[in-house]
Amino acid sequence: MTNSQTDSILVNPHIILKTANNSYAKELYNVIDFNRNYFSQFMAWPKFVINELDTAKFLQECWLKHQQNQSKTYVIIQNDMAVGILSFNQIDTSNKTAYIGYWLDSRAQGKGVMTQAIQALTNYYASQKIIKRFVIKCAVSNVKSNAVANRCGFSYEGRLKQAEYLNGIYHDQNIYGLISTYM
Repeated sequence: MTNSQTDSILVNPHIILKTANNSYAKELYNVIDFNRNYFSQFMAWPKFVINELDTAKFLQECWLKHQQNQSKTYVIIQNDMAVGILSFNQIDTSNKTAYIGYWLDSRAQGKGVMTQAIQALTNYYASQKIIKRFVIKCAVSNVKSNAVANRCGFSYEGRLKQAEYLNGIYHDQNIYGLISTYM
């Protein structure tokens, strides 16, 4: 369910996706700072987030792109606390395809938060006939991300060789797709 005034998607009574904006900068920066070493195993950007202002700038950019339908970025709110980000990092409007990215505070993992959030996001955009195909790409070595894609009903479509450069090493990525039955 979405509310156009607040642009939010209800996941369950404890989890809601809210359009990213810089009002979440402090909370999300604290999550990033706490998880910096953990996140850096799988993503290149944490080392560039030096302070809360960096997070605020990123969130403002996300908000602008969200309004322009270039991407869609949501803050994952669990029990009134920001615990992560879920986004369509890229939207191919001509093909109705969205590329999903996400990260979640390690303290919130293992409880189904990301699985439920992705299912709510894909169900909403599919049921509104906005997106037909959803794609997740993740490093082969990122066991948790691969498991999330599988739990969300995505089909394994193949491996992209040396598709991600992280910490001085090229990594293979698995690619997963989910095709909406609404269209």
